[in-house]
Amino acid sequence: MKRFFLGLILMGLVVAGCANQRPPANDDPAILPPDDVTWISPGKVLIGNFYPGARAEWNVTIHNGNEASVGFRVSYCKPARVGAGRQMVEAQDWVIIADPTPVLQPKETKEILIALDVPKGVRGLPDKWEFWVSAIEQGQGMVQTELVSRWLVDMR
Repeated sequence: MKRFFLGLILMGLVVAGCANQRPPANDDPAILPPDDVTWISPGKVLIGNFYPGARAEWNVTIHNGNEASVGFRVSYCKPARVGAGRQMVEAQDWVIIADPTPVLQPKETKEILIALDVPKGVRGLPDKWEFWVSAIEQGQGMVQTELVSRWLVDMR
């Protein structure tokens, strides 16, 4: 019986301690990417309960960490590999990118609206599939950096 009450008290202390923990604010420098690095966010977008005829929209954020203006090419990208339990689906015709060629000034951050719009009559989609959205710096010499956001789709 003592163990039961001791366990109950410990559980209460753990829950009370966790309840007082606050997540860091969005402007906390410890969680913001460096200003002098080019990045894309989010790295992963989860779309659940999706079905043909539905539309899912999400903003992908791109940051130019360069000291000069840079043009980007934002596009659908066939995954080099997919996560466990997921399949690759040729979804290029269903991905709509609001601004496929943004030009970002030095240290500028911009949101690009991406939409997944699968026509109503499409059949045979796997339960779990994946595609990528890519952002490639244009005109940066022979080596180009490709940033990728993974889009994971779960069908209903």
